[in-house]
Amino acid sequence: MTNKRMSRVDAEIQKSLAEIISKFDDTEIANSLISIMKVDTFADFSMAKVYVSVFGDSKKKNNVVKKLNDSQKTIRYELAHKMRLKNVPELVFIVDEFEEKAEKILKLFEQIEGEDTNV
Repeated sequence: MTNKRMSRVDAEIQKSLAEIISKFDDTEIANSLISIMKVDTFADFSMAKVYVSVFGDSKKKNNVVKKLNDSQKTIRYELAHKMRLKNVPELVFIVDEFEEKAEKILKLFEQIEGEDTNV
C-alpha cells in the first residue's frame, strides 16, 4: 500500500517540478532542455532525489544541476503551493546519466558483435 502511494507522490512531484522548471526565471535553466527523469522520495518525506537529464555537454549539465540545487528553496516553495502535502521534501537534483551509460553499453555490444563476425 505504501509503495503505491509513494509512486503516486513521486509521479506528482515529477510532473509539478517539470512545470515549475519550465517557467523558471534563470536564463541558463530556461534556455536548457531539461527532463525530470525520476523522483525518489524518502518514506518520511524529508528528502527527494530528483534525477535530471540535461541536453548538452557535461559542463552544461553540471552547471544547470548546480543552479537547480542552488535554487532548491525557491523550487520547493513553488512545489508546496502546487501540491497538498503535509511535508514538502527537500530537493536534491542529480544528473541522470542513464542514457549515456546505456549508449556506451550498446557501443560495446556492437564492438563485440563486430569482433564475432570477423572470426
